[in-house]
Amino acid sequence: MSARRIAFDVLRRVEEGGAYASRALDAALAQAGAIDPRDGALATELVYGTLRRSLQLDAALAPHSRRPLSEVDPAARVALRLGAYQILFLRTPPHAAVAEAVELAKKVDHGRAAGYVNAVLRALARAPSLPSGPPESVDPVGHVASGASLPRWHVEEWSAWLGRDEASRLAAAMNEPAPLVLRSPRRADLLARLRGASIRAEPTPRSPHGVAVAGASVEQVARAAAGIPFQVQDESAQLVTLYAAAELLGARARVLDLCAAPGGKAFHLAEVLGPGSEVVAVELHPRKADALRREAAARGAAAVRVVCADGSRPVAGLEPGSFDAVLVDAPCAGLGTLRRHPELRLRRAPEDLARFAAIQVTLLENALPYARRGARVTYSICSLSRAEGPAVVDRLLAEGARRASPPSVLPPDALTPEGDLLLLPHRHGGDGFYGARLVGA
Repeated sequence: MSARRIAFDVLRRVEEGGAYASRALDAALAQAGAIDPRDGALATELVYGTLRRSLQLDAALAPHSRRPLSEVDPAARVALRLGAYQILFLRTPPHAAVAEAVELAKKVDHGRAAGYVNAVLRALARAPSLPSGPPESVDPVGHVASGASLPRWHVEEWSAWLGRDEASRLAAAMNEPAPLVLRSPRRADLLARLRGASIRAEPTPRSPHGVAVAGASVEQVARAAAGIPFQVQDESAQLVTLYAAAELLGARARVLDLCAAPGGKAFHLAEVLGPGSEVVAVELHPRKADALRREAAARGAAAVRVVCADGSRPVAGLEPGSFDAVLVDAPCAGLGTLRRHPELRLRRAPEDLARFAAIQVTLLENALPYARRGARVTYSICSLSRAEGPAVVDRLLAEGARRASPPSVLPPDALTPEGDLLLLPHRHGGDGFYGARLVGA
């Protein structure tokens, strides 16, 4: 199967079925079997590039279409974006990009959509240009949003919270490829093994357990690692674990991870705590809880005990005041992960922030009583908005919780003046995260 066909099928799953691009692409590449690595790389570029630039692509296509693209058949819309991305960003010869997009459309629509795709892309190819957007002097937010292919409200939110310059740099970073980062309890051994296999690998600058890999796939890393344990986990996510459990490193402790799937932070906790520790990993969805149990068994992580329950309500069998630390890595809008999940640009709406914030408040209110007196409850989200982050903390503080002091193991540039965790892709290289440490009344 060609790279373009793989990309087309994955983009249709994202557009029509609500799939996550990363999972759909991984599944499609696995199903394709032994394909040329260059084809795999091209399929990846086409999927992520088309999604990242979808708003710009739609704006470039709009003058050449008789209908708004939102009213076009989803498969035809995917073919149009895929062809336009190749013409405008990959500099693919227009005739090749158009012909391939038309053939893809034919496979799903018996030719009717193919004629429309052909006409629109040929018109674009005659005048291949991206809309310039408003001048910065007239509309600075619109200028940044247009150039970064982001919804305007994203840039408005970041500008109001972080300032205009920071927002501009953050928006630009969201169009860069996300790095491949690993976590290993045997980092030095893993680095040596990967370098011995001619894989470019460097220690992460802030997490003592991370390895940044360039120019290699996870499968290549696994073959080279040859038994050295590792897990794919962004450096920012690793820092969340250290932020939550810094005082317990190497100590025997009992820690609650109230929203555990997919398990990266629970397994990281099990690695950094001392012998005899227990990590209770609570997960709402049975399928994800079963996957966590299987992963714990495969990793030999006996310290991790998985409980399938709703973390927003009292969990049967868990006693209040019985944990040395609690982590609430809460469901969120995911605005810090737009590099990895570019489809969220089109899926999220401003009203989603309040909806997720309400869920986060409920989870934290339920989590605080599980911590022993004086123990820290860490709230973290892989999102970047005031409504989900600082406003949620303010709500808990108003209800009687107190901020705990930040741990000394984290670099100062990862902390706000209040001691909260704030990780930004353009500053720190990893995903965007916000976190705060609280102590109950």
